[in-house]
Amino acid sequence: METPKLVLEALETELVADFVIVPGDQHPDPDVAEACEEGRVRMFGLSSEAFTNLSDAKTPQPALGVFELPSLDVDHRFASTASAGMYLVLVDVSDPGNVGTLIRTAEATGCAGVIVTPQTADVFSPKVVRASAGSVLRVPVAEVSLEDLEATFEHLGVQSIATAMDGANYADVEVDSTKPIAIILGSEAHGLAEEVRAMADHTVSIPMHGKVESLNVATTGAVLAFAMVSARNA
Repeated sequence: METPKLVLEALETELVADFVIVPGDQHPDPDVAEACEEGRVRMFGLSSEAFTNLSDAKTPQPALGVFELPSLDVDHRFASTASAGMYLVLVDVSDPGNVGTLIRTAEATGCAGVIVTPQTADVFSPKVVRASAGSVLRVPVAEVSLEDLEATFEHLGVQSIATAMDGANYADVEVDSTKPIAIILGSEAHGLAEEVRAMADHTVSIPMHGKVESLNVATTGAVLAFAMVSARNA
């Protein structure tokens, strides 16, 4: 985790912290220092050059946290949310910025969680964490193989909606407001494979004007997620 804000948020979650690194020639962020002391997390100071070399950002912020990766098992991550409202499903979405933005959208729309397949960008990589604005620390994320995806939908009791350019207008699709929804989003380059589309209860598209053929996957996810929230509230 990078930046004092994200390190502090991570220290306040169930993540297990190994240690925190700060520039030795600066006073550490007082809130981070206090959280480390209270949690008995070791804090180390490094030279500015060494600190900069460790950071993934072009302009490093004065705190780096090293944490153990949590389990991404479905039963562990969704234990208390199995019957809740909506999930975003990211199938082989490879761009970290898109993955982070979609996780941020998941939090903004009150999703119960996000499901990713193994070829999706690492949800705890620095770029994804930054793009999510910390949402990845608050939204449950589980990893599921393509082979287990359909069984996971059945386990969670969701009605699934796949995205495709030749799908029905999303505004014309009627969903059961009493059941949770899974919105399935495909890779930037290839969209969703036919085998994944076949798992879905509905296949939808977003009508567009002009010569635009498709939307960025993060934009598509945001449009559909907010549309589903609006439809259910109505």
